[in-house]
Amino acid sequence: MVDDDARILAPLQVLLEAEGYRVLLALNGEAAVSVTDIEHPDLIVTDWMMPVLDGVAFCRRLKANRATARIPVVMLTAVVPPASAEVLWNALLRKPAPIARLIDVIRDLLALSRSRRPH
Repeated sequence: MVDDDARILAPLQVLLEAEGYRVLLALNGEAAVSVTDIEHPDLIVTDWMMPVLDGVAFCRRLKANRATARIPVVMLTAVVPPASAEVLWNALLRKPAPIARLIDVIRDLLALSRSRRPH
C-alpha cells in the first residue's frame, strides 16, 4: 500500500491483514519503487497525489519495468482522473472507498492475476 497519509495506511493495513493479506507500506511512490523491487508484491494499492513521486508516475515506472509491469494496481484516490489520462492501473476507487469494496477488488484482481500466470 502506498499513501502519504499514515492515518489511511495504518487502519487499512490492520483490516487487510485481518483478511489474511501480508501488507507492505510506503509513504510515497519513490519508497514504493524500492519496496516493489525488493519484495515483488502480488498487488499494489496506491494513492494518486503524493510527494516525491505521485501515483501516476509510480505506475509509469512499474509498467516500464519488465519485472513489475504485470503487477495489478488499484488506484485509491480522492482525485478524479482527467478523461485523457492514460490508464496505468487495473481498478480505480474513489476515497473514501468502502473497505468491503476495496477487499472485493483486491480479491478479484489477485484471482485474475493468478489465473494468468504460467503453470
